Amino acid sequence: MRKWQSGRFDRRRIGRVYHRFTPAHAAESLNSIDLKALWDRGKRLLLLDVDNTLVQWHAHECSLTVLMWAKQAKSMGFDICIISNTNQLERLAKIAKSIGAETVRGRFKPSRSMYRLALIKFKRKPDEAIMIGDQLMTDVLGANRTGIEAIWVRRLEGKEFKGTSINRFMERMLTGAIYQALVTPVDEAPESIESERAKPIAQKTLVHQIIKFGIVGSTSFAIDYGITYVLMNIVPSSNGLLSHEVGLTLMKDFPSLFYWAKGPNEAAAPILGSVAAFVAMTNSFFWNRSWTFEVKGKAERTAQMRRFYMISVLGQLINVAVFSALYNIIGNHQLGIPKVVAACVGAVWNFSGQRFYAFRSKE
Repeated sequence: MRKWQSGRFDRRRIGRVYHRFTPAHAAESLNSIDLKALWDRGKRLLLLDVDNTLVQWHAHECSLTVLMWAKQAKSMGFDICIISNTNQLERLAKIAKSIGAETVRGRFKPSRSMYRLALIKFKRKPDEAIMIGDQLMTDVLGANRTGIEAIWVRRLEGKEFKGTSINRFMERMLTGAIYQALVTPVDEAPESIESERAKPIAQKTLVHQIIKFGIVGSTSFAIDYGITYVLMNIVPSSNGLLSHEVGLTLMKDFPSLFYWAKGPNEAAAPILGSVAAFVAMTNSFFWNRSWTFEVKGKAERTAQMRRFYMISVLGQLINVAVFSALYNIIGNHQLGIPKVVAACVGAVWNFSGQRFYAFRSKE
């Protein structure tokens, strides 16, 4: 399974085939679940899994943290029901008594049987109950099939029943898609236009973003320039410099594409420059995402990376075109001016594209 992530899920972000396996929320532990928020949303019945949710597998006693959490839930007015298909009735009764819960036994989850029995027992509707468990393939799937929201909690450390390994394997197959539905701070409502306009110019978000973008751009430019210089002027080959050999090969094999080049170095410049630009581009993605535009979480990272590289590849083509043209005009071994001019032209394109497209908020 991927690294655990907590938060609220929005199923509209992913395909319908994953909806039944997607919880309403993921929590680090029982203690991190906001009981007041559940109560305010009209939840009155807490349905709980046992192994690796309340207690470790084969354990007979709940931790003090779980006992305190259950006590708080009871004091707020929640009904608590453990749903389990275990044959260890004495153990189940002991755990239930310790947290003041009722129990319902029935067919294996994700069967809807136990969920329905619990609703009948407590005279609750599906939207008044919430299931809390550590397994997608049983706890979450069973709840979703019954129309009950589910909270997926991180499983307690320790051994598990060997048969559970099959469920965990299925979870690993699903979590990549399911985490795409995880809502992160990037989707929270941005500041109002009025409050942004009221800020002094030095405090405006756009100004901060431009400054940060410039700093990131400077480091990326240094990476780009350094790698290009090394590839063009230092890296050796069997017949001299790598750039000279690459350029000769390109001019020989693709004369119609490199007819404009004055010599081998000029022909090699766009190819070797592209290698350096790609490394610098990757550096820019991580720093601009996390620092310049302050995008948090991983839910949208894949889509953002796809948009970023689309913008950046076009920016790279602009950069390489300007660099190659100026390098061809100015002459051999004159990297400074072509690189600076190309970087400035590309920076305007990249900032606009990243701010308004690659890292845009959904709002």
